[in-house]
Amino acid sequence: MEIILSTFVSPFSFFCRTENDDIGDINFESHSSENVRISNKVSDFVHGQYVAVMWKERWVRGVVTMENQFLIWLVDYGIHLRPNDKTVIIDLPAEYKKYPTKVFEASIHGVSPLDKELTHDGQMKNKLSTTWNNGAIDKAKELIANASKKYFVPIAILSTKYNDIVLGDLYLVTKDKGTVNIADELQVWPVFLEKNAEDYIKKLPIHYTSRRKHRASLLKPEFSKTIPTVYEDLSMAQYKNICASVPPFEQANEYDGTSEDGSTVVTIVGRKKKYGEYKLTPAEIEKYSQMYVTVYGEEYNVLNILLNKLRDLKICEKYKDYDKRGLGRANSRRMSLDD
Repeated sequence: MEIILSTFVSPFSFFCRTENDDIGDINFESHSSENVRISNKVSDFVHGQYVAVMWKERWVRGVVTMENQFLIWLVDYGIHLRPNDKTVIIDLPAEYKKYPTKVFEASIHGVSPLDKELTHDGQMKNKLSTTWNNGAIDKAKELIANASKKYFVPIAILSTKYNDIVLGDLYLVTKDKGTVNIADELQVWPVFLEKNAEDYIKKLPIHYTSRRKHRASLLKPEFSKTIPTVYEDLSMAQYKNICASVPPFEQANEYDGTSEDGSTVVTIVGRKKKYGEYKLTPAEIEKYSQMYVTVYGEEYNVLNILLNKLRDLKICEKYKDYDKRGLGRANSRRMSLDD
């Protein structure tokens, strides 16, 4: 499902919402004025209290947090609001506490954070950790900020004493690589995680309870009815069974022949209908335009050959169901990148 990612704390804690969940407007006409207490003073509220706040010209639900300062966590938007002297806050009527939240806390799964340690001979090596370092968090935020779309595939709800967390895979649609799993991107240099299911399951209680600030998102959107609920004593066998039952993520990419930077793009369909993009970057175009190969005594430009083959792949993919004859050009004299 496509998501709006509102607040990112770490790869093990980020808050998402979908647009198709609507709790409706909060209407106070049915409540007597005696039960509606308007205030914006810190002394009038307690930590964890449910309130309604006038925000962007509508009443929204929130929970008061006083961990370090007076803030209100907007449970249907997944952000903190810092009240001022003009903010109108009232007690939330009891029936509005029962509606599922639009926002749910999510986490990627099956990985362990990596840290660095110094060996006795002065060398740096990777070490499995239970916390995400600032580099991993900053890199993940950068990837998310640069993604045109975000998709989350839930596999299970982890129910803890303090909160529920939806475990799943976070996919990002990027300009350069197409659709990628954020775990794959954090695994490449400088390597911020390791795909280690055994270590992940072993440290499951630590990952989701130790030193965490839990938000009010116990009631999940409707997708919670379609995925299993697991607990901190989840075994490796149970985890493998859950992962095995999740269908592969498929995201088709539209093809228009060229990318935004002018490079040639082709979409390849694999046996599992997973789509990927192959293209020449501007740096590669510049590099191969200066390269030549000699075949049977005749010289050919490498860039020209690569562009021809990318066009061949596009034609073969387009007409494979209509004609089983071989398609393709061995060479073309056309040198324009715009044709």
